[in-house]
Amino acid sequence: MANSNEKPDRAILSADDSMYEPQRNEQALRCPNCGAATGLHIDGAAVENASGQKLQVEATDEDSSARLSVHLDNDADHDGRRHQISLIGWCELCESKFNLAFRQHKGMTYFTKTVTKRNLPKIESW
Repeated sequence: MANSNEKPDRAILSADDSMYEPQRNEQALRCPNCGAATGLHIDGAAVENASGQKLQVEATDEDSSARLSVHLDNDADHDGRRHQISLIGWCELCESKFNLAFRQHKGMTYFTKTVTKRNLPKIESW
């Protein structure tokens, strides 16, 4: 730490080292709420700029039925002079949804994590 007023380093995002795939240089991202490395889904992304434009993309389904939905809002509320990029997802295990946002302001990049409970459909067993 550079000075005594700084908070100690802490993990904001974490990965599961046991699920490392060296040929792809990837690790499994852990849920920002419960910490599980399985059951995590990132199905959307949003980009906002200072003039109030917001582009949101949502991915649905999988394999050959996979689709992307794109929405552009030209009157979005945005705080700041630069842009923000967000990843939007949910966790099967803790039934939470989350938004991981990266915002730029005056040469700094800030990170915000928002987690809320989600009402997932209950899957009945056979």
